[in-house]
Amino acid sequence: MNMPGYSRYAAMALAFATLSPAAANAQSSVEMYGVIDAVVGSFKGSGDPAATVGLLNGGQTTSFYGMRGTEDLGGGYKADFEIEGYVLVNTGQAGRFTGDTTYSRNAYVDLSSPYGTLRFGRIVTTLFYITSRANPLPGSYRFSPLQTQTWIADYGRNVLGDTGWDSSILYESPSIYGFKFSATETAPGTGAHNQSAAVEYTHGPLYLAGLVQRVKYGLGITPAINRQDTYFFGGSYNLDFAKLYASYAHNADSNNGAIDNTYQGGVSVPFGSLALSMAYSRTNTPKGGGTPDHYRNTAGMTLDYALSKQTDVYASYLYDKLSTAGTANSFGAGIRHAF
Repeated sequence: MNMPGYSRYAAMALAFATLSPAAANAQSSVEMYGVIDAVVGSFKGSGDPAATVGLLNGGQTTSFYGMRGTEDLGGGYKADFEIEGYVLVNTGQAGRFTGDTTYSRNAYVDLSSPYGTLRFGRIVTTLFYITSRANPLPGSYRFSPLQTQTWIADYGRNVLGDTGWDSSILYESPSIYGFKFSATETAPGTGAHNQSAAVEYTHGPLYLAGLVQRVKYGLGITPAINRQDTYFFGGSYNLDFAKLYASYAHNADSNNGAIDNTYQGGVSVPFGSLALSMAYSRTNTPKGGGTPDHYRNTAGMTLDYALSKQTDVYASYLYDKLSTAGTANSFGAGIRHAF
């Protein structure tokens, strides 16, 4: 896989520095924001010995808080920063798990212009955003079939590495006739670095995305699996009375030869302040590190009611069945507030 290297990013940075005008009358702003989401229920994946019952964090969105700022440099140029950290609302613990860094969602500074955006720091991956846009339960890592199978260890975790990459450089182009290109590389110049490139297309009700990603560093990378290549294609179409979603992902691990293919489809139907979202995902693993062929079927449904523009309540269900284990069910009801 050929990805842009450090020299190309350095050239881009030099071009930005050369083209950026002096900011004689720069204007800046800073804001706080976030999402707090708590859910109570019973949670179990296929193959788990027992269900987890109680009040947990993030039924639809992993709770987080953030601060961002922007400075208008004039002439279409801006400097921006963003610092975001996760929080477990059921315990008050910072991060998503014990040992997680304080600002593990985003921590970056960037420079944007009519020619695109250059971003430096810890950055949420483009795959994270695309999987969110290509399914009707975008931010749920408890009730979205695609997100649980893609990112959660109890559901197979098809994609290795974290949802955010440390020491990253990202370039994102402006939208050109509905097309937008982005490329990310971590710790340029080192051997164990991650790379991704994506193309997105938006036109009216249609959204399409394709991404290729190579991970050599992060969660799940071991001497037995020292690299994973991911290819993802997905999209959505808004019919006004309903929105349709579909995606396909192929993951191939080095060394152990594991391969899996994930197919997903879903729909979201609005009824005024009420919305019903349903999705199904299947992962086939024809071979993988000495394990026999197996598959996983996961289906999810959420009924969401908006109390206001910032607050909603929901009830969710997730069915999960691994071909080598028994059926599991998860139920939950929660409240989410954005600020």
